[in-house]
Amino acid sequence: MKTNKVYILFILLALLLGACSDDTITFNDENLENAVLDELRINEELTESGVETVTSLDLSGENIDSLSGIEALYNLEVLDVSNNNIEDVSVLLELNSLEEVTIAANPVIEDREQSELLDELSEQGTVVIESQQLGDPDGPGGFLWQVENEETTVYLLGTIHAGTRDFYPLHESIETAYYEADVVVPEIDLNDLNMYEMQQIQQELGMYEEGETIEDHVSNEMYEQLDETISDLGMSIEMVESYKPWLLSSLIQSLRLQQLGYLHGVDEYFLNQAAIDGKEVEALETFESQFEVLASPSEEYQMTMLEQSLVSLDQFDEEITTMFELYKAGDADDLIGYLFDEDATVTEEEEAYMEELNDNRNYNMAEQIDEYLTTNDGKTYFVIVGAAHLIIEPHIVSILEEEGYSVNHIH
Repeated sequence: MKTNKVYILFILLALLLGACSDDTITFNDENLENAVLDELRINEELTESGVETVTSLDLSGENIDSLSGIEALYNLEVLDVSNNNIEDVSVLLELNSLEEVTIAANPVIEDREQSELLDELSEQGTVVIESQQLGDPDGPGGFLWQVENEETTVYLLGTIHAGTRDFYPLHESIETAYYEADVVVPEIDLNDLNMYEMQQIQQELGMYEEGETIEDHVSNEMYEQLDETISDLGMSIEMVESYKPWLLSSLIQSLRLQQLGYLHGVDEYFLNQAAIDGKEVEALETFESQFEVLASPSEEYQMTMLEQSLVSLDQFDEEITTMFELYKAGDADDLIGYLFDEDATVTEEEEAYMEELNDNRNYNMAEQIDEYLTTNDGKTYFVIVGAAHLIIEPHIVSILEEEGYSVNHIH
């Protein structure tokens, strides 16, 4: 009897351990793991019990090489892994609930053996989408122009440097323009930044000398408000107290965008896609040149910028949501009207700052675009710059028109 009791105890213990076990799901591909965690909006390890309700995943354009580990998401019904570097789809056969998978724009499509596996998947009842629709006929986004010179074409896309994953794909005209491009031309190449150099530039242009802090330059009231804002964003004031006002303002806005889920900017979206597709990338500007512009105002004007950034999260969310919707609608006049109050008094310093931030940069970028066109190498260029550079005078479109080019508004 004792033996039986011990035996039963072991059975019950085994069942208990089995019921309580919550094995961590592991992925061989770090990009796959990060994409899954990002899509599910969790910041911790993924466990078997945590995937029971996961039935759909969009992992397109995440630079994924291997799908190993995806089979653990056993209730997955719809999966999009298009625009990656996937060469093996065998693990998909283990997903018994899978109803649809989009595998377009992956090396696996060209492999005969893998194509047979996809056929097998289809025979099991899974809809396999191997070709890709370029964008959405009703997709968001506007601000797309085209200019040509003989055999050379330049597309100009006005972007917004923040976005949510469900914002993509963009309108079909925009996605098609990217697809046709040989060269992607952003303001700066976010995938080719030297972190050490960035830190050096940030320290030089954005931080006080040792022993000096922001507390020395603001009122007690503003310092308390700044401390509260930084704390709400998950940091301590001590971590950023050496930052100058312009850098603090930029940091606060960036962290708030992340807090609200605006992690996927349009430029980042296309640069990641360019990396997957092996397209050439040539930046119009450098990280240093952009920092020099941001750091150029007087301390007094920087304080104004900092004060404006210390709004409540709700107010910031409302402003960003409105701006985002206007961008999605593609209405330049409405967006300009929202960004600029016609009745507001503009100081000389504000005007000078806008000249540095917009006008001078537009002339410099237009000059480089003109060089693409006059060189006439027969390539197609996909230029992606902030929408303001294409709609606020003097903008790139009007500058090119002054040079004699015919610039057509596509969408």
